[in-house]
Amino acid sequence: MTRSATFFVLFASTAMSAREPAAVPQRFSASIGGFMGESYQVQLHDGLLIHTVFSRGRSSEKRSTINPTPEQWREFRQTLDSLKVWHWRSSYPTNGVMDGTQWSLDLAFKDQSIKTQGSNNYPGRDGKPNGKPELTKSFRQFLDAIKKLTGDKPFT
Repeated sequence: MTRSATFFVLFASTAMSAREPAAVPQRFSASIGGFMGESYQVQLHDGLLIHTVFSRGRSSEKRSTINPTPEQWREFRQTLDSLKVWHWRSSYPTNGVMDGTQWSLDLAFKDQSIKTQGSNNYPGRDGKPNGKPELTKSFRQFLDAIKKLTGDKPFT
């Protein structure tokens, strides 16, 4: 390979990776559940994911540590981008309901971040709340992306 061809290959690969967003987030915490059933939490700590399952009433917990591959992180990020998670509102409340399912997401990459949470209310494809206790298709896909990232650990 000539010197100019080598330079071009190096330049092209550097330019492509500079445009691609970072695969591993700087911060990541997600949770879902309620007091009357199991609850789940995933937190990024020192490059590893800590997956926690809380029993009913949070009386006990079971933790496992997961080390997602770079490819799993890339797929997770691509799913978040396709779901337009970055346009979700900061809160999806349901007034007057004290129990049910609560969820939260705190996520930051170098180029995007979001802090959002909800109670018996979920974002649709357009980011608007559905105003119902039923999960939206978009939110289900988001939960599936977390499950895939954790190697199919429960998260619903």
